[in-house]
Amino acid sequence: MALEIRELVIKVTITPDTPAAHSLADLQALRELRESIIKECMEHLLAKFEREEDR
Repeated sequence: MALEIRELVIKVTITPDTPAAHSLADLQALRELRESIIKECMEHLLAKFEREEDR
């Protein structure tokens, strides 16, 4: 059964932070988290594309 998403709504609240509020370690951890999320998303997309090509 195929699942079609017609609309995806994402709501966020952005609050201004001062640059001094984040330490260098926090920024590095955020970068690593971002990279791991992107990597996982790409793996899922590539796997889906491979399954579609097999059909």
